[in-house]
Amino acid sequence: MASSTAKNVGEEAAAAAPAPPLASCLTLRQKLVEMRKACPEIVKKKHSDGVSYSYAKIYDVWEKITPIMNELGVDFDVVGESAIKHSDSGDPVYWITMQTKTRNGDKLMFLYEADLTIRWTNLDDDEDVIETVVHAIGWNDDPAKAKGAAHTYALKYYLFEKFSIDQGEDDPDNSDFSAQGKGQGGQRPQGQRQGQGQSSGRLSDAQLNRLYKKAEAAGVSKERTDARIAEKYRKQDPATLTRQEYDDICASLDAAAAQQGQQGGQPNV
Repeated sequence: MASSTAKNVGEEAAAAAPAPPLASCLTLRQKLVEMRKACPEIVKKKHSDGVSYSYAKIYDVWEKITPIMNELGVDFDVVGESAIKHSDSGDPVYWITMQTKTRNGDKLMFLYEADLTIRWTNLDDDEDVIETVVHAIGWNDDPAKAKGAAHTYALKYYLFEKFSIDQGEDDPDNSDFSAQGKGQGGQRPQGQRQGQGQSSGRLSDAQLNRLYKKAEAAGVSKERTDARIAEKYRKQDPATLTRQEYDDICASLDAAAAQQGQQGGQPNV
């Protein structure tokens, strides 16, 4: 008797529970919320023996969201690529070249930069779409790889933000110039101080000149410095760096210059 009663209670509770919404009844924004629920913390992995740290790849994100995208009926496309630089004749410029110094001598590098338009589409309603623009920047000694790196990084960090993905500790992609930002013993190089809060104004010309002189001493070109600032801080104008960001970059360049002096060659930047 008790068993029969418990069974009836269970059946009544199941009948009273709200049924999960049908995908066809959801708007695109509602479907994106369901996708966000499927994106808990992504555990970083060590993807290569040649890289000492663990990190998350864009494929780790797709692994989480692709099954739910297929289930809900959501499509994702890169539908536009727009150059932000143009030649004197008005033609779009996606790559610029620069010479950078390495311990193996000067090397020609390609810097790719563009705005990408991405589109989410509700497959149950082709008119229900969301578009957004993300900025992509990346560099490599191969122009195709520079473009690939730029697209991958831009989409990776867009997806991390879009779906509130927790990566745990700070992303090692934020490391600066492949040289540590601290001197020996965990102390900052002499002459550098920790920034006190955020600056509300622009950096002065004198501060920028100081930054580029430090870069020159470290064997890093002005173009490479600007590219790294744009890549790390998403700032096309170095004068808009906060004082904290400025101090950190100066400290990293000082460390790279010291490393160069100890090794008797150019740092690997």
